[in-house]
This record gives sequence, structure tokens and C-alpha cells, in this order.
Amino acid sequence: MYLYHYVAKRNNVLSEGILSFAKNPKADINYYIKRSGKTTHSDIVKWMESCFAGRSRGIRLLIEPLQHTQNTPSIRKFIETSDLFKIDISALKKDGLIEAVYVSPSVLEKEPQNKNDEGLYKISDLTEIDFTANDYTILDDEKGWRFAFIRYYLIVIKGGVIPPKYIQKVK
Repeated sequence: MYLYHYVAKRNNVLSEGILSFAKNPKADINYYIKRSGKTTHSDIVKWMESCFAGRSRGIRLLIEPLQHTQNTPSIRKFIETSDLFKIDISALKKDGLIEAVYVSPSVLEKEPQNKNDEGLYKISDLTEIDFTANDYTILDDEKGWRFAFIRYYLIVIKGGVIPPKYIQKVK
């Protein structure tokens, strides 16, 4: 079973793995400053952990590669400036590296309970992952309808890094 993750081009994913927020002190914190009210990487990690244990070691994974439309030039730019990787989550589970799995459904499916964070709901097992394709036709940059409308999964990883042996670059 595979899920997908994007990382900005010129990365070292195939040699160092995919880093969670906790393991990436160079991560862009601007997104989380607005949500958490914190201004440093270490304070944001603490805030994440106050949301639920392991939150800072979670890595967002998609069920499919993103699709863009004429209404989503921002997603097109994101795709063009990123490398796409597929992650063997079955092997991660088999090797005991998955601590927990959360789903963040489209806001059309379920409104987030905590307005300061993504709507994340724990699921009991990888078998509960919904591989039904996302509806990309509803996305619209002008309305601000982008990633909140795309279902994804947050996989909490032991150690906070998906090792390279579980990762393949998608051409």
C-alpha cells in the first residue's frame, strides 16, 4: 500500500528520508505561526504535542498525486516546484514504524473541531484509509479552496523520519 508526499525540489529525501516537522528545524514555520501563536520551531513543536502526542512527528501523506485545474494555478506551481515520492506504508507498518494514523477529511466531509489546527481524526488501522479519489474540480484559488478540500492522512512515525528504504521517487 502506497501513499504520496511532495517535497520541494533539490532535496535529499532519497539519502536522508522524509522529515517530520519535529525533525526539520529548517521547516518554514509561517503556516504554524498563524495556527499556534508561537514564533519558534521548538515552541511550535511543543504546541503540536499539546494537540496530541506524536503530532509533531506526523507526516502528511496523500492517497494520490495532486491534480490541478485551470482554477488552481497555485497547486500547479506547487506540483512543478516539488518532487513527488511514494511511500510504502505497508512496509512501515510491518517494521513497526507507524505509531498512529489520522485522517484529515475534506472540510466538505467534516468541519474541523479545532479551528487552530487541521481536522485530524484518529483511525485504528491502515485498512481504514479511504482511497476514493478526491474531487479536484471543486478547488478554486480565487475562493481560497485548496488543500482544506483534499483528504489526506497524517502518519505518526517513530523517530519522526521516514527512512529512504521506504521511499521511491515518482518520475
